[in-house]
Amino acid sequence: MTIVLIVLVVLLVGLGAAVLVGKVPSPGVLPAVTTESFSPLPRGGVDPEEVGDLRFDQALRGYRMSQVDSVIERLVDELRARDAEIARLRGQGGGTDGDL
Repeated sequence: MTIVLIVLVVLLVGLGAAVLVGKVPSPGVLPAVTTESFSPLPRGGVDPEEVGDLRFDQALRGYRMSQVDSVIERLVDELRARDAEIARLRGQGGGTDGDL
């Protein structure tokens, strides 16, 4: 009975240490390596060439949804900003839509 109790205590201490080591950052240890080759869009304006050069990592069924979702959100923000700029410029131009 004593041996079973000792083994159980050792296993619990080992499990606790494993959890603690996984949660506490260790100095000098590099972050985990990933197999993802996806490069997100750079900050600032988005050029058509950058969108054309995008490549998403393939997952079991299609592409990684998180990567696609982040790019779509970014492009929506860019399109909204451009639409607002176009509306602002049309409002200041004083001409009709046919003048542009």
